[in-house]
Amino acid sequence: GRRVGAERVRLSLGAAMGAPSDGEGVLRLAFNRSRWSPEGEESGREFTFLLSCLTADEADKVMRFKFFADKQRALVSRLLQRKCVELCLGMGWGSIQIKRTKGKKPFVANANSGGKQARGMPNFNYNVSHEGDYIVLASEPVCIVGVDVAAPGQSRRNNVFSLDKVFSSFKDQLTEVEWTNIRCFGDEKSQEDAFRRNWSCKEAFTKARGDGIGFTLQRCEFIIEEAAKEALPFTHSATVHVDGKALTDWTFFLQPLGDHWVTVARGPPRDIVDAFGEFTKTLQKRSFSTGEWEREIQSGQPGFAVVGIRYPRDSLLSKCSLSPFPFALRSEKTRRLS
Repeated sequence: GRRVGAERVRLSLGAAMGAPSDGEGVLRLAFNRSRWSPEGEESGREFTFLLSCLTADEADKVMRFKFFADKQRALVSRLLQRKCVELCLGMGWGSIQIKRTKGKKPFVANANSGGKQARGMPNFNYNVSHEGDYIVLASEPVCIVGVDVAAPGQSRRNNVFSLDKVFSSFKDQLTEVEWTNIRCFGDEKSQEDAFRRNWSCKEAFTKARGDGIGFTLQRCEFIIEEAAKEALPFTHSATVHVDGKALTDWTFFLQPLGDHWVTVARGPPRDIVDAFGEFTKTLQKRSFSTGEWEREIQSGQPGFAVVGIRYPRDSLLSKCSLSPFPFALRSEKTRRLS
């Protein structure tokens, strides 16, 4: 079988970890695959080496994709997940058991063996998303978390955005209020951004809950507004109503990454939808007083740190296994989009 060892995968992500408070278990990571062009693509030794850092089953799923861009997304997503768990819970790389809920939310099945309660992370969980150029990951110690990245072009035909065409395809996914708010933006570029922000909020919300596509998206209605400057690099925040009821114990923050939009959704553990019950068993604190939850949900969070590949091209593979893990922090300017 494929050998997966912690000694093969090391990483120092100081600036990427931690919220303005204590920050234990809080990660916001983004990887731009368009800036990574490994020689030989999936057949080259760089991609092959990184693939060897996964389990045989994970590597097989990566290689099932037809196009290289999809293989990139799948590989980096799995590497980020394992590294996140290793960093936050201190678990050995090869001992991490990742499963998914019926709604496809990934979770660490043996998280309770990682001492997360003692580390102040009773409900450690994370979520990943990839579309277009970016693969993103967000993790939280107490709140349940969902993340979604929305790329430009996904809502276009022949590289042209038309709100009327998008409406005909997605009219039952958004509410009348949401469509009205999107139409308020006069030009097509702004309307496309507004649509992608709204879609990203819905996806992040259902991914945090754990039911994913099992949730009827028109049940939730988002009001998205520009955030205060203090929230940067998050430029927008949102509130949500589900079946007409405001969910005041959820927060949604949106950050632009280039021309992509990323939403982080955080909410209470009681809202988890877990048909199999395995993810729920990993949650060690589900009840909160009003004050406790207010402190948790309003706690600060970092913006996304963009990481890039750094591969020791002049080293033999036998030496690569002892080199630092090839994710190096790289900054990317955040610009406010309206």
